[in-house]
Amino acid sequence: MKRIFLLFMATIFVTSCMQQHPDYAKNLETAKKMFALHEVEDYDGQAALISKDIIAETSMYGSEKMGYDQFMANIKGYHMAFDNVKYTPEVWLPGCDTLGNLNGSVRTYGVWTGTQVKTKKELSLKGYWYFGFDEDGLINAQGDFFDFGGMLDAVYPKNLVIVSLKVKDGKLDNVLEILNSDGGLPTTKAYDGCLSLEMTINEKTNTIWVVSNWETNDKYAAYLNWRQTEDTVIGAMVPFLDGGTDGINIIHPNTGYSAY
Repeated sequence: MKRIFLLFMATIFVTSCMQQHPDYAKNLETAKKMFALHEVEDYDGQAALISKDIIAETSMYGSEKMGYDQFMANIKGYHMAFDNVKYTPEVWLPGCDTLGNLNGSVRTYGVWTGTQVKTKKELSLKGYWYFGFDEDGLINAQGDFFDFGGMLDAVYPKNLVIVSLKVKDGKLDNVLEILNSDGGLPTTKAYDGCLSLEMTINEKTNTIWVVSNWETNDKYAAYLNWRQTEDTVIGAMVPFLDGGTDGINIIHPNTGYSAY
């Protein structure tokens, strides 16, 4: 009886694996075409495969789901950022809904390669991507999961800005309270063009160091102008700095970024 039961269960398993959603084969070809068009930077061809109602998500830390315009802007951004891009799939798989029912969606694991335009560094990016489809066969859901921050650090250029704040003795906590307030460094990180922001403290010299990376030097210049002419944070820190405004040292613009 046990052998009959195991044979019965194996038959069910094999039969279920052989079954497939009727739209899967068609949708699989669309997903493959989407990647192939990306390799040749055919923006219009990709746009023709995308539903205006698409909901997409990226691997950017803290990012939220996006609609059509932002999704297509991301595609254009990758076209501009890389040459010779190529996707090598390890596997293409059918997707399912939250109940485990096959729904015609497509997912894939694989590796993107290419050359970053500005740095000439070679990309090798492993990840997972999924595609959902509407009744017309257009892509209406897309998501990717990979090490986005690692990719930025590995191949993208950086526009680093280094700021030192020389603080009066006994006033370090006052300055840190201002920097950590909602209007301080959190506002800097949220400002247009700021990609990353880090702070460290040298208690021996009573100095605070802030290192940030910006999309362009012009975007940092716009931010700095806002801080200096419209905002109040710098003015609030000045009384606690050694030498007042002379206690602020901004090293910018910087060029020739390299990583080893």
